Amino acid sequence: MSHSLLVNAKYSSWKESHTFDNCKLNRKDYGHFLANYLIGEKDGFVLNLNGSWGTGKTEFLKRFYVELMDRGHPTIYIDAWESDFSQEPLTVVASELLNQLERLMDGAISDSVVVEVKRALGKALKGILVGLAGVASAKLLNDAAIGMEATNKLLEESPQNFTERLAKDYQNQLDAIQRVRKSLGELSEVLQTTYDTKLPVIVLIDELDRCRPTYAIEMLEVIKHFFSIKNFVFVIATDTEQLCHSITSVYGDNFNSSQYLKRFFNRKASLEEPNIDNYVNTKHNNNDYTTYAALELFPILSASSSHEEIINRNIIMLSMAYKLNIRDVDQLIDKLHSCLRTACEINKSTNDCQYINISALVVGLIEQDFNLQSYTNRNNYKNTFTPPINNYHLSQDLNMGRYIELCMASVTLTQKQISSRYSDTYQTIDVLHDWDYYNQIRGDNPSRQLTHLCNSLSSSTSVYKDARKKYWLWDDMKKVIELAGTIE
Repeated sequence: MSHSLLVNAKYSSWKESHTFDNCKLNRKDYGHFLANYLIGEKDGFVLNLNGSWGTGKTEFLKRFYVELMDRGHPTIYIDAWESDFSQEPLTVVASELLNQLERLMDGAISDSVVVEVKRALGKALKGILVGLAGVASAKLLNDAAIGMEATNKLLEESPQNFTERLAKDYQNQLDAIQRVRKSLGELSEVLQTTYDTKLPVIVLIDELDRCRPTYAIEMLEVIKHFFSIKNFVFVIATDTEQLCHSITSVYGDNFNSSQYLKRFFNRKASLEEPNIDNYVNTKHNNNDYTTYAALELFPILSASSSHEEIINRNIIMLSMAYKLNIRDVDQLIDKLHSCLRTACEINKSTNDCQYINISALVVGLIEQDFNLQSYTNRNNYKNTFTPPINNYHLSQDLNMGRYIELCMASVTLTQKQISSRYSDTYQTIDVLHDWDYYNQIRGDNPSRQLTHLCNSLSSSTSVYKDARKKYWLWDDMKKVIELAGTIE
């Protein structure tokens, strides 16, 4: 049965693209753990899956959807952001829930069961969209006259009749809600007993924190109060901190939004920050690095490294240093490859070997994306430096701040005083040379990492004045960085 669930599912294509077996963030164990936990819950249980922006919540939910379907649990996925234009989250959730359940069974559900659910939903929705909210509902019904007529009739009634009408409409809505809950609960049991699916039915709500604050609040109210249904479990994925800010923007700075959110969630689970190392080395291993063979990429931090190792290592190190999230890393990689492809075209047209400090190029791409002042102020004759957010150590004598500073210094020019054999001195503008890097490692027992870095920088900068080779300075890099900046 689980096979047919995925075959008929609205998002059946995720079976091939999104499984925990091909998860690049190594979240298979966590996905299985969370699935085991959720399928033991029931009766309107609501879990808040918390993760900051860019941690891969949507990717996780897609894989979670496939995992739950594979286990035989009817699963509904709703992108709240796609329905943000709607004025009625109740309509969105109700229609998605019913339509996706019908689709899973491919019309195999008894017509009487479906008709009863639709009838109950219709009455509930009608009670909310029509009646007291006549003017507002007119927009949904595309008939202003209906709204005005409903409003005028209410205003013409006596206070006693008006109060009685309010009470009657309110009771009708409560009755309709109870019928919806009962009908959906019965539908879930029909799925289990007749078609061998498993309970609970699980509903995944994504992108709620991206919605309008008022819409997000209404969606939470609808799920908690309307869809507290037997055999249904909800997972709402949010950047909970951002959602708190949204709620505060509606109710004011003195409102305790964190406490308010607890009303809607039975439990909260959190997605850990992803492992950037695993992500880069697995997701982007399909790139053809042989196309960069004509480029000389440096610095090299080990005895020998392939272009793939040099590129991936720099992406990983600098992503960690500047605390990039997964979306930032993906964008950085795309921009970097666009820069390197441009360098390859320059090589073809000039036949000059291109020497590129890959670390400086990556730093420049990050600085531009973050609008750092060091990016704006730096040029070939002026080096500026912004310390990274996470100044971790590569070795005891080499932290990321020092690493970046040395790399950025290698792509800018420095004024030097040179002594000739005749004891004359003169000023020159040049890149750093052997002696400059030797000074960095002439202390007691420099680490292997610092030694490799300085030797690699020294070897590469030595070609600066070679007419047959093109050594990229900062201004060369900035040109391609600006072009890559158009990619979002």
